[in-house]
Amino acid sequence: MSSTTENASILALAEGILSNTKSLIEQLNASNTALPTFSATSQALPTTPDFQALQIRLKAQLEDLQLLVSGPASFYRHFLVRGYEIATFQLALDFEFFTIVPSKGSISVEDLAEQAGLDVDRTGRLMRMLITQRFFTEPNPGFFSHNSFSIALQKDEEIRSMVHFSFDEILKACAESGAAIKADPYNSDGLHCPFYKRFGVPIFDYYEKNPQYAGRFAKAMAGWVKMANNSTDTANGYSWADLRGTVVDMGGGSGHVSVELAQAFPHLSFAVQDGDGTMLALGPKLLTPDLKDRISFTQASFFEPQKHLGAAAYLIRQCTHNWADADVVRIFKSMVPALEGSAPGTPFLINDMILPEPGTTIERIWERERRHVDMVMLVCYGSKERTVKEFDKLLKEADERFVIKNVHNEDHGALGMIEAYLNHGTNGTNGTH
Repeated sequence: MSSTTENASILALAEGILSNTKSLIEQLNASNTALPTFSATSQALPTTPDFQALQIRLKAQLEDLQLLVSGPASFYRHFLVRGYEIATFQLALDFEFFTIVPSKGSISVEDLAEQAGLDVDRTGRLMRMLITQRFFTEPNPGFFSHNSFSIALQKDEEIRSMVHFSFDEILKACAESGAAIKADPYNSDGLHCPFYKRFGVPIFDYYEKNPQYAGRFAKAMAGWVKMANNSTDTANGYSWADLRGTVVDMGGGSGHVSVELAQAFPHLSFAVQDGDGTMLALGPKLLTPDLKDRISFTQASFFEPQKHLGAAAYLIRQCTHNWADADVVRIFKSMVPALEGSAPGTPFLINDMILPEPGTTIERIWERERRHVDMVMLVCYGSKERTVKEFDKLLKEADERFVIKNVHNEDHGALGMIEAYLNHGTNGTNGTH
């Protein structure tokens, strides 16, 4: 159960906000980070665990205060128009407002409309709606400039791809949720989910049939890593420095995770595997000269028996949550031959979001961020995020010899790391979990 401020008074919340704001400023000063503003030149905020924990506490208090000050009727009034706000944002992405507006200076509404291929009236209306949401500014009537929030999408194509993909595909699928689940309320997989209801194919087949969007999807996944602060150089506390040899990155897409790990750990090599040739083809373009001999790319499905034997470790990152339980069991079974053919104790690393066990008391905002992603899985894949106990159950269904040795960074960051191995004995009792 999430921790709450359910019984806190408006005054107590305000006092807590003041106290935590002072602490936040102290941390910014200690890290020589300027106080955030809406200026397009505002610095990025720190991403340390302590700072993020403080952000979560402060955001929860701010949210509760806003709810109490607004009251239920006002809250629902504003909540119900978010769809129109979303429409504004999607149009701005579709007509490329974020990249057309110059990084410095301003652009007239007429020039913006001409470059976007849209009429002046609707261009101005969309921009002014965005400005009320703290995106862009209008320093002079009829002229638009970036602020810190809008320029972030101009500067980073991967984050922009994540936002655009979410509006262009995911939210369309969300609109079909009721119809999809009512049609088959007891089945949930790639064929029984809102995405399939909206587009007529499972999500991965969609990208095979629409390669013009597959590249954006690959960039979007890299953008999600940045947005969620999913640091791969420490990888949730796992001791990458202790490994020797080649790490097999299964379902690695364009290999952006392997690239980051290879940069951080130059003694390791990486074998990126993915079933999607379009996304995999983007990988070599990411390699700098010093990485070309240390990262390879092979088209392979993680549902088929793993053919790379004797690896230092086998990594599957942010893939299991895309699949229903029966499919995850198939993935885990496909690992058994490789682990049997590797040194005893070879790690099988499941790097994915880990939900808190029921009854766990945690910060509400922290849990909600994970529940958000769980709903993404329900809508797009008919799948789910899982607790450690649920992962353990699926591993045992795949092979009783699977043992969870450790769970790294379960309480920090967006992702956790489950370190499992195959007990080469017969009873699977060697583990520490």
